[in-house]
Formats: sequence, C-alpha cells, structure tokens
Amino acid sequence: MIKREDITISNWSDYELLDSGEGRKLERFGAVITDRPDPQVLWKKSDVNVWASSTAQFVWVQKGERWKLDKDLKEIWNFSYKNIKLELSCKGFKHVGVFPEHSHQWDEIMALGLPAQAGAKNKGLKMLNLFGYTGAASIAGALVGMEVTHIDASKTTIATVKENMALSGLPADSIRTVCEDTLRYVKRLVQRAEKFDVIVMDPPKFGRGPKGEVWKIEESLSELLSFIPQILTTKPKLVILNGYAAEYSARTFAELLSQVLPEGNISYGDIGIQQKNANRVLTTGIYAKWRA
Repeated sequence: MIKREDITISNWSDYELLDSGEGRKLERFGAVITDRPDPQVLWKKSDVNVWASSTAQFVWVQKGERWKLDKDLKEIWNFSYKNIKLELSCKGFKHVGVFPEHSHQWDEIMALGLPAQAGAKNKGLKMLNLFGYTGAASIAGALVGMEVTHIDASKTTIATVKENMALSGLPADSIRTVCEDTLRYVKRLVQRAEKFDVIVMDPPKFGRGPKGEVWKIEESLSELLSFIPQILTTKPKLVILNGYAAEYSARTFAELLSQVLPEGNISYGDIGIQQKNANRVLTTGIYAKWRA
C-alpha cells in the first residue's frame, strides 16, 4: 500500500523557524539566529523587524558566498534534540550541520530500539545510514542500542560525526564510521552479505566520492536502490529515502521504493516546518518511507 502523509515539524527548545520571506528563512539554532537563503520561500516576510535579531547571515558576495557573523559570535556551537547533541558551525556553505525537519525520523528510529544507557550494545537491530552527513540519525539509533554503520564521502563530516558522538555521550566505538563513496560501499556490503534492519538514505542531487566518484541522482539513485533488498535482513523494520533539491516528487521516491520493496507499507510526502509567528508551513524536503 502507498499512502501520502505530509509531515509538519513543530519548533522545540533549541530550534525555531522564526520567520521566512523573500527567498530567505530566519531560524534559531540554540543561541544562534541564522538568516539564510531558501528557494521555496516566495512569499513576503511576516515580520520585517524580527530579522534584525539575526546573528549569522549567509550572503552572496562578488567572489562567491560566505557567512557574515556578529562580532562576538563563535563559529562553532552546540545544539540538541532530546538526547541527540550536535556540533553546528558556519564554516561551510549555507548548511549549519543539521536538518531539523528530520526530527520526526529520529523519533521513529529511537522508537524501534529499547531505552538503554547511551552506547549500550546492539539490541538485535542493525542500522545503515547512507549519505549520513553529521550523524543525527546514526546517533538516534546508537542511543537506543542499535549497531550503526554511518557512510559519508567527506572526511570533514566524518570527523564531525565523531565529535557529535562524544557530545551525545556515546563511546567512540558505538558507531562504525566509513568515509567512502556510497554506491561503491553498498556494492561491497552485497558481496559480504552484510544485512541491516534499518536503512536511512539522504542522497544529494550531485556529489563526489573521496576518490572522485561521481554521484548524479538521475543516474545513480535507481542503481543504489536496486541493491537495498540484498542488504536487508529477513525481518527488516524501516527504510527511509529523503530528498531535497532534486526536482523529483515525493510520489516518485515512493514508486522507486515500491519497485524494489513490493511487500510492505509505503508512505510519502512533503516535510515542512511550522513557522513560529504565522500560520505558515515552509516545505523543506520530501521523503518516502517503507515499513514492514
């Protein structure tokens, strides 16, 4: 069965979507308020005055783009969602190190495990996080005792994952981190007959592996998904496929999952964030999810 279920994320103590408008969004991550571009924002700002509160602005300049920070603002700071602790920064492109719209997925992952002391060993579930970024989903799994493998092509990002593990109270060996091209690594998993109960995928539109491998979603995603049935256990729990600026619909992602996982229930839809100061939802991505 395939069913549409759009998801809206509410704000929490360490995160708020304060306002949005005219191609930009104003968010609070802990004590830092960011003003950065978002192509989905076509409407006017709800409150022009609130934008003066921003402490970090992502701006376009003649030689490219950069973050403009208030004088006393630290470039790196901490952020939390429940027991997940992350290190955020304004060092790179317009991303800061977390996608808050995925918090509902972190909850779903944690609900699959059993309450446990941080870093407690595998409770019988194995999780694979592909294009894992800074590791929020991986930490969610590890916190409830899953045996987690985290894949990302960036050495810098893998280093941040390890920092986030420590911040979240996890021992250094609680997550297996691998800096590798995702498609290449999945093929190796197939050869090794390694299986997982939970698989999370956050593929970009375009990317490069550490050895120059090229990822193009229009050419690579279907091939990647074709291997998923071969690396699932006999009683898998959850497969999540997230999307951003790839110009595909959530239904397209659902149909791709249905093609390789015909047995089970698939939900799909937009992921949005509730704006604090208006009855407005900013769509920030799409997802498709398979459950047994």
